[in-house]
Parts: sequence; C-alpha cells; structure tokens
Amino acid sequence: MSHVDDKVIELVRTALKLEYCGERLYRHWAEQTRNESGKAMFLQLAEMEKGHVEETHEIFASILGEDHWKSLVTEEIGCVHSSGIVAEIEAVVASRGHTEVADDIQALRMAMELERRAIHVFKEMADHTQNSEVIEMIGKVIEEEAFHYDNLQAQLDSLLNVGIWLDKPEFRKS
Repeated sequence: MSHVDDKVIELVRTALKLEYCGERLYRHWAEQTRNESGKAMFLQLAEMEKGHVEETHEIFASILGEDHWKSLVTEEIGCVHSSGIVAEIEAVVASRGHTEVADDIQALRMAMELERRAIHVFKEMADHTQNSEVIEMIGKVIEEEAFHYDNLQAQLDSLLNVGIWLDKPEFRKS
C-alpha cells in the first residue's frame, strides 16, 4: 500500500456513509411507496446493498490497509445516520425542481440520487489509486451502481409516462 492522501480518506468516509445507509434508505423508500412492485424493487435493492458493504471492505482495506480501514469503520459507523443523508438527498432533488409529486416518484428520485452519488464517489476513488486490482474492483462496483441507477430511471420513466411499475423480469441483471 502506498501513501494515502486526505482526499482518499474523505472519499472512503463518504462511500462508507452511502453504503452503510443504503440498505436502511431502500427499506425506508419501500415503506414510502404504495405500489407492491415498487416495494419489492426497493427491498431487492436493500438486499443488494448488504453485498456492497462486503465488496467495499476488500476495496477500502486494499487502499487504506486493514488496520486503518478497521479504525475508520469503527469511527464512521457511530456517526452514520440515514436521516442526515435523506435530508441531503431531499434537498438536492428539490433543488432540481422536483418537488414532491407522489411518494413513488419522489422515492425513485431520491434513490437515483443515492446511486448517482455512489457512482461519483467510486469513480473519483478510482482516479486516486494506482493499484490495478483495486481499480478493477471499483469498476465492478461502479457497474453495479450504474445498473441500479438505470433500473431506477426505467421505473421512473414508466411511472411518468404510463403510471405502472415494471415487474421483476425487467429489473433483473442479465
């Protein structure tokens, strides 16, 4: 492991917040939506977020070193509150002129913002490391996050244009 600069530490802290809150946020949005297909989709994303936490452990431990990683996780886990991230995401969505129209649509917009942030953080992290194995692992996480974003976008398009949720086959990764 090479020297880790403050920017990488900041990115890891941000990614930790997003990943550790992700499952709780998707469960929150599942409760917020009234549609059963929408609830199922958000719950499926919540389960996927559990896997991301495990994947990111390997990435961050490779970047920071196992001991530094463990101390950072211990530090951050006590500070992570999903309500703060929800408030940030709601503010960003509102700043784009997306006032609350319906619970389903607003939940999708907030979930898309969460995924957009995760993609941005991981891309920036890849730019700050030289380790090709770590860059490859980060690339896989980015692909998964982009897949989630694209599926959320398809759901939003479906609701805005037709008013129905897509079902599981459209949401499955091929």
